[in-house]
Amino acid sequence: MARTKRHDGPGASTRPASSKPVRGPQEAPHSVTPTMNERLRGHFKWVFALLAVVFALMFVVAGVGTGGPSMLDMLNDGGSAAAPTVQVDTAVKDALAKTKTSPADAQAWVSLAQAYVNAGETDEVADAAAKAATLAPKDADVQSSLADLYLSVAAASLQQAQTIYADAQGAGLVGGRTTVPQTVIPGQASGIDAFQTAQTALSSASSQAAMAKVTPLQTAADDAYKSAVSAQTIVTDQRPDDPAAWFRLGQISTAANDNAGAITAYAQFVKLAPEDPLVTKVKDEIDRLTKAMALSSNVIPTG
Repeated sequence: MARTKRHDGPGASTRPASSKPVRGPQEAPHSVTPTMNERLRGHFKWVFALLAVVFALMFVVAGVGTGGPSMLDMLNDGGSAAAPTVQVDTAVKDALAKTKTSPADAQAWVSLAQAYVNAGETDEVADAAAKAATLAPKDADVQSSLADLYLSVAAASLQQAQTIYADAQGAGLVGGRTTVPQTVIPGQASGIDAFQTAQTALSSASSQAAMAKVTPLQTAADDAYKSAVSAQTIVTDQRPDDPAAWFRLGQISTAANDNAGAITAYAQFVKLAPEDPLVTKVKDEIDRLTKAMALSSNVIPTG
C-alpha cells in the first residue's frame, strides 16, 4: 500500500493515506513543568488530608458533634474551679501579712475582715472588725465599711440557715414523699395512719436537727445586725448633716428589726433632705413601721 509522507516538522510520523485517523483516549499533553490543574490536584490532596486531621481533633478536643463535654471544657472547668480558691486564699494571706507589718492601720484590719467575708470564713470577721473599730472609733469611713461587713456576715448566716431548713425539708423524701419504715409504727392503735405517723416522726426529727444548727446562725445574724447598727450610728454621729448616712442607718435598723431606730433615722433623713425624690417612699415606710410597732404592742395608732 502506498504511503504518503507528511513533513510536519521533526519527528513527524507516517500513516496510510486512505485510512481515517484512529482516536484513542484523550490525554493531557506531557510537560516537564506541571500544569496548573496538576498543581492544584497535588496541593488539594494535602489540604484534604490536613482538614481531615483538623476535624478529627475538633471531635476529640473540642467535642464538636459529641453532645458531651470536651477536653477544653474539662480543662476550663478545672482551672476556673481552682483559680478563685487560690486567689481568695492569697487575699487572706496578703491581708494577714499587712496587719502584721502595720498592726496600727485600721484599714488593714478592715481589708482582712473583707478578705474573710470573700473567703466565706465569716467566723473570723468579728475579731478583725473589732480590731479596726478599736483603732478608729470615730473614723466615719472605717465605721461605714464595718457596717457593710457586718451586713455581709448577717446575710451569709441567714443564707446558711435557709439552706439547712431546705435540706431538712427534703430529708427522708423519696420521689417527693416521706419514706415509711417497714416495721410496725406505734400510734396505729389510736387510729393514726402509719404513713402519717412516720411522716410526723421524720419531720420532727429533721426539724429538731435543723433547729440545733440554725439557732447559732440566727444568733450570729442578730449580733451582726446589731454591730452594723452601732457602726452606722457612729457614722451619723460624725456626719450629722449627711442625709445619706441617716438613710443608711434607717435601712440597717429595719433589717435588724429595730423599728424605733429606723423611724428615728428615716425622720432625720426627711428633715435634712425634704426635696429628695425618696422622701415620699420614706414617709410611707415610716407609717408602715409605726403601724407594725403598734400592732406588736397591741396599740392602735390614731390619725
